[in-house]
Amino acid sequence: MLLDVLVFSLIIAFLRKGKLSRLAEIKFRRIELIIVPFVLQYVLVLAGEKGVSWFEGWGNYLYLISYTLLLIGIWGNRHIKEMRVFGIGVLLNFLVIAVNKGKMPVSLEALKKAGMQDMLPLLKSKTYVVHTILTANTKLKFLADIIPLPPPYPRARVVSVGDIVMGVGIFLLIQNYATERKLLD
Repeated sequence: MLLDVLVFSLIIAFLRKGKLSRLAEIKFRRIELIIVPFVLQYVLVLAGEKGVSWFEGWGNYLYLISYTLLLIGIWGNRHIKEMRVFGIGVLLNFLVIAVNKGKMPVSLEALKKAGMQDMLPLLKSKTYVVHTILTANTKLKFLADIIPLPPPYPRARVVSVGDIVMGVGIFLLIQNYATERKLLD
């Protein structure tokens, strides 16, 4: 979903006569602590989808470490208002993942509503270490992936409240830096 928000934000900024070159003026500190966690998460998802068993026993710890690094990176960039919004979303996701053994719970009902029931075998797979099926024992269910984004949304998804807050942070960051008119002060 974050990639979708990024593309949408760039389009809106362009329509608002924004300049992408202004994004280079953002004074990020330790940007690698924001980039590396997302790369690690992508590798974990891809490995799980491909059935790579290398991460089976400890991939969920890597997932938690990626969120920890991301939170450290966001903390280091708290001088950027929009990163605070993004950080709240990351923290919400981290909380639900941390209390559920290092995996983000996903609602089967939401998967069905989004037309993504084909994900069920993957969620049951031992190689897929990022998500798990939401059950009666799931803690902080309201923070799990429970919000379906079915068609006509271009890429059907199930997202969490944290994902939405992160998306708002990305949107505000791009709008406020690419254009001259701030959306958040």
